[in-house]
Amino acid sequence: MMDDILYNPCLPEHKRPVGAVKRGEEVAVTVKITERYAIAAIRLVLYEDGGAQVLEIPLTPTESDGGYRYYQAVFSVSAPGLYWYCFAFNDVYGIHYIGAGSDLDAVLTDRSPDCWQLTVCGEFAGTLARFKGRTMYQIMVDRFYRGRETPIRPDVVFHNDWNEIPEYRPVHGKILNNDFFGGNLSGVTKKLDYLKSLSVGIIYLNPIFKAASNHKYDTGDYLKIDEMLGNEDDFIELCREAKARDILIILDGVFNHTGDDSVYFNKYGRYPTLGAYQSLDSPYFSWYKFINYPDDYESWWGIKTLPRVSQDNPEWLEFITGPGGVIEKWLRLGVAGFRLDVIDELSDNFLDLIYRRIKAVDPENIVIGEVWEDASNKVSYGRRRRYFSDNQVDAVMNYPLKNAIIAYLKYDDLSGLRRTIRHLINNYPKHALDCLMNHLGTHDTMRLLNNFTHSSPEALSRAQQAHYRLRDGEYDRAVRMLKMATAIQYTLPGIPSLYYGDETGAQGFRDPFCRNTFNWNRIDADIYNWYRSLGKIRQDPVYREGFYREEVAENGVFAFSRIASDYKIVTITNNGSNDTTIAMTSGIDLLTGLPVAGHIVLPEKTARIIRTGADVSLTLL
Repeated sequence: MMDDILYNPCLPEHKRPVGAVKRGEEVAVTVKITERYAIAAIRLVLYEDGGAQVLEIPLTPTESDGGYRYYQAVFSVSAPGLYWYCFAFNDVYGIHYIGAGSDLDAVLTDRSPDCWQLTVCGEFAGTLARFKGRTMYQIMVDRFYRGRETPIRPDVVFHNDWNEIPEYRPVHGKILNNDFFGGNLSGVTKKLDYLKSLSVGIIYLNPIFKAASNHKYDTGDYLKIDEMLGNEDDFIELCREAKARDILIILDGVFNHTGDDSVYFNKYGRYPTLGAYQSLDSPYFSWYKFINYPDDYESWWGIKTLPRVSQDNPEWLEFITGPGGVIEKWLRLGVAGFRLDVIDELSDNFLDLIYRRIKAVDPENIVIGEVWEDASNKVSYGRRRRYFSDNQVDAVMNYPLKNAIIAYLKYDDLSGLRRTIRHLINNYPKHALDCLMNHLGTHDTMRLLNNFTHSSPEALSRAQQAHYRLRDGEYDRAVRMLKMATAIQYTLPGIPSLYYGDETGAQGFRDPFCRNTFNWNRIDADIYNWYRSLGKIRQDPVYREGFYREEVAENGVFAFSRIASDYKIVTITNNGSNDTTIAMTSGIDLLTGLPVAGHIVLPEKTARIIRTGADVSLTLL
């Protein structure tokens, strides 16, 4: 049965360009409406964020085809920001509205409709060409590999046994985060060839600056490498050797707060400087906000070991973003960009200055923000953020996609995955979409395999979580889920990010169990080889900027293609409970190397990646 109205902004036949647009850029929209509607006039209505109407543009009938009449309008928006639009038309029965359904397909209503989002951006400097199409690998350095011997602080707990469980039990009621395993930067350098075997092209390092804790989000000195991870020479060597292998390095930038045990705050007097906690005369006193000096001060989420900085303090801004400051120092030493921690907490002014400094060093450097929701329309602390509209970041961590992939596989929520991908494509600028950090696990989330256990971590004690390992049948099922998840992850628009050890079959619930060491003596060859295959497939140029098109989304089967001018690569996952057959006239299975002729039989809980002609269609039989 024909739909009465066809419009979806993710399709170029309905909207050009797809996704966010630049200010002043022409936008062409085409709505297809069945000819049984006697339309007197149809118009696009554009609203500013907040509800004020900006434009009302008439649509012109252009052609008829297949029982539909096409209505088109071309318009542009001069100011960056977030906008919303719908269509309204009149017939003999009155006024009707065409708005957005949850999956962005058109919905006809006689009431005020939900609108489509239109993100309008300022001019983007740079291309991010050197990042597109790459694979990222995230490393928590202390837990990756021991290279050359580095100093061990006397105030820490050191694990001589590399494969011990990270400490999770409180000491005197506190989680100290002071146990270390001895992984270091020279260890990362020694394993660069291993990473290259996975086709890794970007390494994202969790914080490496001097800090008291093992996670190092409590910066002690922004200008020094933590001595337990190595020194500046080790870092320069890592950057040099990575560059020789065509691997880019990005760092974690933690600029919302420092550690209380730091050069700047110096609560415990461990540094020779006069810290803000120690004296009102400290050169760093104005960097912090004290409520009742010295013990009552603003901190990140009330965690007193993480005093929050006054982000718009001129001295602080100059220190971080000024010429020769923190950001420029590390970029000059070989870094290709930063992942910015908790950017929802950062002021617009601070973000603007960070971005400008990173781009001033090299417009092709990348800025990735930590945002857990849709960054294009994020509201934090009561205000709409302008991450993309004003070019404050190039891309973000893609938590919405991670959650949707897991929900599709774990809860059969295919509609949610489909909806999430469509919203990302519609809402984000193309350069951001192509460089999204598409992760399925990080230092803040449970290991990928653990998402598919039969046991909920909430039902387990911390001791039970620490020792939990998937049983044989449970493990086999989780591996099948992992393969489907990563087939999707590696072939959607964006940069797949592999969390260290996931390619070996690493297990662990949330922090600290997801921060376990890389077990070099226990590598699941099946999983490792799967990741190697995906890495090789991903080197196809279509994964740099190839257009995304949804092919099939029904009965647990999800298929989408990335399209080049004369071919496309199709990813198919079958999360149903039965084998499924898909008609396809020709192609090559890139995972097996076998030809496809006529059809594909896809067993339940499996994935295929097929290269075929650009005009070859898929049909679920």
